[in-house]
Amino acid sequence: MAVESQELESAATSDAVVREKIANLPAEVSDVNLLNKLQDLAAGRALCQKVEEALSMLEAYNKRLAEEMEARKAVARMLHDYIAYQKDLLAQAEETLEEHRQKQGKVKKVREELRAHLQNLPDISKLPNIRTGGLAPLPSAGDLFT
Repeated sequence: MAVESQELESAATSDAVVREKIANLPAEVSDVNLLNKLQDLAAGRALCQKVEEALSMLEAYNKRLAEEMEARKAVARMLHDYIAYQKDLLAQAEETLEEHRQKQGKVKKVREELRAHLQNLPDISKLPNIRTGGLAPLPSAGDLFT
């Protein structure tokens, strides 16, 4: 894209000097009706020289315009492809976002269930300490079955 961009920066349509020269071409180089006003061979040769110069300048300018048009078409194709690529990336990102939102919802649900479960567990700090003898001794197996 850099080549086309550089071409467009020096494009024919932005060449004010050449465009001004074309706009200021004398009428006799483009109007056949003015040929009747030629008075001698020297004036005809001078006009012929002006016409050749104008033709050369116009051909070069038209060539540059055609090249600019092709460069603009290439840039337009690249922009179209880039936009399509960005749309694809956006669709992928939106899909990934939705997947992550669903996962987030699942994680939040697990967190809520875990908090509810923790609320239902007994507070161990309020139980008697086993090491200090706070609990009664366990019954023997014989006591359990008699």
